[in-house]
Amino acid sequence: MTALPGVFTMSFDCEGLWGPSNLTPSLRQRITQENLVAAYQGLRDVLDQHDLHATFAFVGAFVLSAEEARQHPDWFESDSGRPWPRTREFLDALAKGQTSGWLSPECFEIIRSAGCHELGTHGFQHIALQDHALTRADFERELSLAAKVGRLKNFTPRTFVFPRNQIGFVDTLAPAGINGYREYLGQRRLSLPLPESLQARWDSLAALGREVKLWQKPQPHPRQPTSTDHSQPSEAEHILPFSPMTGPSTIAIPAGYFLNWRVGLRRRIPAKLSVARWSRMLAHAARHGGMVHLWSHPHNFITGDRQLEFFGEILREAATWVRRGDLLNLTQDGYSRRCAEPTMSNSPAQRIA
Repeated sequence: MTALPGVFTMSFDCEGLWGPSNLTPSLRQRITQENLVAAYQGLRDVLDQHDLHATFAFVGAFVLSAEEARQHPDWFESDSGRPWPRTREFLDALAKGQTSGWLSPECFEIIRSAGCHELGTHGFQHIALQDHALTRADFERELSLAAKVGRLKNFTPRTFVFPRNQIGFVDTLAPAGINGYREYLGQRRLSLPLPESLQARWDSLAALGREVKLWQKPQPHPRQPTSTDHSQPSEAEHILPFSPMTGPSTIAIPAGYFLNWRVGLRRRIPAKLSVARWSRMLAHAARHGGMVHLWSHPHNFITGDRQLEFFGEILREAATWVRRGDLLNLTQDGYSRRCAEPTMSNSPAQRIA
């Protein structure tokens, strides 16, 4: 594989109420059907405005209608036959007819109807490996259910975003038709016997500090994997007990960086500072190569202060480099396919979705 030029990729974890677990009640109450539709439409519009493509990784259950969910009650069981805790919360809401935020085929159609964005998968019920102590059978069931939703909705997910970025059982992805997954740029944990809550605060502070790191550089492209190559990207420090084994057709997509979610302390970081950080990364990738991977959640655009406006400023910078032919704008699937090619062309960049 010859060197890829600079690449700009965006991925969105599409989960509605299936994902957020640590939101304050006031923020959680804002994740409604009406607000979700507005957020997804806003994202589609701003991407269209700048003619850029992205990956939207959907939780399978989130794209179902209430009728479809009721038609498949067995889908909401675990491998043991019992629903997961978050799933029980959903089933209670479904029984009461209160599915706003839980089910939104409308959001899925907003993105699909654009015809230019990748529809990836974020699992079926957003079951995180470590948080739920998933077994291999549990995880394979999640992949199988995500594929069933794809067949029901007439799309085939080709890339995977692990719930909560907790990576494991990677060798099961290729047999399930997944050719790439988003890596995780882990935090260096404090080597002190602290409670998990304090470690989590440390992780949050470390992430907050990274937001003002103007010298942040793009991440290197992965080497083409082989059946005997189980090495991890040098920048990824996994904090999980699961040891990924990358198969020959599964690409570990560089983890990228989280788009600052402008709530709480994060709101105090000047938007201009964050835009400058992303602008420097984009310029570096355009001139020297590497991957700039921006990821976020659509529901963050409901709760974040002027989040869409802030995002649009970054897209304006990215689109300038893409139009010049100095950056490739690739979806996760497009990137995985390019990385898997035995040879690459070093001709001027062309946008490939």
